[in-house]
Formats: sequence, structure tokens, C-alpha cells
Amino acid sequence: MHERALVSKTALDLLSLAGGLPVSKVTLATSPETSPEVVEQAWRSATAGTSVGAATLTCVVRDHGLQCLDCGARYRGDKLSFCPECEGNGLIVDPAPEVMLKDWAIGEVI
Repeated sequence: MHERALVSKTALDLLSLAGGLPVSKVTLATSPETSPEVVEQAWRSATAGTSVGAATLTCVVRDHGLQCLDCGARYRGDKLSFCPECEGNGLIVDPAPEVMLKDWAIGEVI
């Protein structure tokens, strides 16, 4: 459950950035292997009772950048995605973040 530590750090970073102002929306980017349910639960736990706690949370999955071991083509997908050019296996060369703050907005939560 290392996602919890990543989410807690991200929440602390946002609390610092927001400077105590109420945050209405938060978007987190996650890797294809990261469970959105675990991230959401960890986020709610880490932000409960803070200026971020009532924000609307959205998780967006970002694909990894892969390179085909057979033809060398670069493409995006999860670690088991086949190359769209030749159906070969790919190697992750640009990993998606497990948890990353993508966007946020200050404002009263309605």
C-alpha cells in the first residue's frame, strides 16, 4: 500500500500550495497499475478536516510510454500493451507517475 504514502505527500504538498485557502477541485494523475479506489480512500483519509477535504476529487489514468522490443516503435499504454505496429512486446521507457497532482482550483465547495 505504498500509494498511501504517495497520496499523503501529495496532499501535504497541496495544503502548502493552497496556503489554507479552500480547495474546490483536485485532479490526480495515476499510473495504469494504481488503483483509483485506493487513491481516493487514501486521499479522503489524508485530507479529512483540512481545507482540501471537501474538494471534488478526480483521478485520471496516464499511460506509460513504451518502446517495442521488436520494431522500435514508441507508443503509449499499460505494461502489457502490445505494439500497435507489429504486435510485439514493449518496454516501459517513460513511466507514468504512480500518483501526481495534475490540477487543482481554489474556491468554495458547493
